[in-house]
Amino acid sequence: MPLTQEQILELTKLQKMLRHLEKIERGAKNDIQKERVAFDIERYRRRVQEVSPEGVPENLDQAMQNVKARAENPGTKHKVISQYPVMKITPNANDTEINQIGTLVNIMDLEYIPVVGDAHIKFDYSHATERDSVLKYMENLRRNMKILIETIEEYAAADKQEFREQLSRMKNKQSRIFIAESYETFVKFQEFLHSVNDEIKEGNNVIMNMEESVKFNPRFEKATMLEGRSIMEALREFQQFVDESVELIKLPSFRG
Repeated sequence: MPLTQEQILELTKLQKMLRHLEKIERGAKNDIQKERVAFDIERYRRRVQEVSPEGVPENLDQAMQNVKARAENPGTKHKVISQYPVMKITPNANDTEINQIGTLVNIMDLEYIPVVGDAHIKFDYSHATERDSVLKYMENLRRNMKILIETIEEYAAADKQEFREQLSRMKNKQSRIFIAESYETFVKFQEFLHSVNDEIKEGNNVIMNMEESVKFNPRFEKATMLEGRSIMEALREFQQFVDESVELIKLPSFRG
């Protein structure tokens, strides 16, 4: 699950304290002092695990800078996606680009896609059909991301050189496919959301429950970021999220 600003702040403080304690531990002059410091280190590490069970984001310092930048300058570029630290898509995923895109895919799947479901927004027939068509792109992307994750882990565990070379080629090919399909999926959502939001702006009645606010069911949904927002606000932020994502994923191979 994406980290909140409060969690980013806490993790930053915990990491700073851990670095300080580890420095003290290295310079400890006796066993008693070492034991006390080791106890504190273990306590802080447990807290880190509680705050972020999936591990510490590789760009935690950057995420912290983004939190400060947004507070000081609300017009910061990529202000929606910059609040989400990049997380590895799997423990042995070391490609920054893949992890960045994978993070965006996971965030959209977890936090934003639920809001356009029938449980929250009652689209008219035409837009409900269009939404269902766009969601199929996400289903396919999930499958390909799962295949890429499995290949990354198989490659990391492989011993024989010949097998590693074969898996490396597979991993590179699947990475290219994943990037291309991620871009295509975000563009499809972008087109859909722009269409819906433009219709709303023009006063067309495309949503039957426009006056309601978003309320997620914690029994079935893990989304929290859009909780309590009006449907209009939620759709606007979703659009901004995909706009920023498309701009970020727009790699040289996609540029005209």
